[in-house]
Amino acid sequence: MRKWCKRLYIALLIIVPVYLGGLYLLQNHFMFFPDRYYASPQDIELTDFKEIALTAEDGNPIRLWYAVGDKTKPAVLFLHGNAGQIATFANQLHVLVQAGYGVLAMEYRSFAQMPGTIRQAVIFKDAARAFDFLQQQGYPKIVVYGYSFGSAFAAGLTSLRPADGLILTSPFYSLEKLVSEKPIPFARWMLRDKYPSYQYISQFTKPLLIIHGKQDMLIPYHHAEQLFERASMADKQLYVLDGNDHVTVYFDGTNLPYILQFLQKF
Repeated sequence: MRKWCKRLYIALLIIVPVYLGGLYLLQNHFMFFPDRYYASPQDIELTDFKEIALTAEDGNPIRLWYAVGDKTKPAVLFLHGNAGQIATFANQLHVLVQAGYGVLAMEYRSFAQMPGTIRQAVIFKDAARAFDFLQQQGYPKIVVYGYSFGSAFAAGLTSLRPADGLILTSPFYSLEKLVSEKPIPFARWMLRDKYPSYQYISQFTKPLLIIHGKQDMLIPYHHAEQLFERASMADKQLYVLDGNDHVTVYFDGTNLPYILQFLQKF
């Protein structure tokens, strides 16, 4: 018995540090699933969009897709989810362009042949550069729109730039809370970035729209409800859509009528 216990103890001394170290060092590989190839607007036949190149604060390149739209209407800065690339999400954005809105979509570091590594502070600053670009184009208002993980980037951006409105589709309350609900031992303690969207939402004062699929198993809809509760602005809307999951609420365009209605107020 003592021999067995000793072997177990030695095994744990080896396995636990390796497991925890792997969680810490490889966490971006568990959270982000970027396309390694790049598809341009021309590749997917969305010629309303043009590629724009900016330079980040640290010198890293930032790739943007930009559709001008009607400059008497608000512009939309879009931050996509944790997989694919801008092209993966562009068909739904094209509906906003067809409705006359300018749209700017930002690519993330390590996605679609972009250099760099995703970190919370870095992506917030990259998004701030994209916001500044839109401001320079002369739109009357700028609405920030995030889907899935992009909702965390969108919420965080509002702490750096004066967005006139915020749209979140399938957001999480915080990454720490979301990870704590998954069956991954100790994972929440290994997070380098917590993405506390609830903190940014509680400080945001402009109109807010949250949309979530009721059948979302990846990010359960109680995250949207709890974010909505933390929001203190007078103009806030929450739609939990029955029959929609994490994918269909965006890619089937189910959220678009609510977004288009929301944009009309600006």
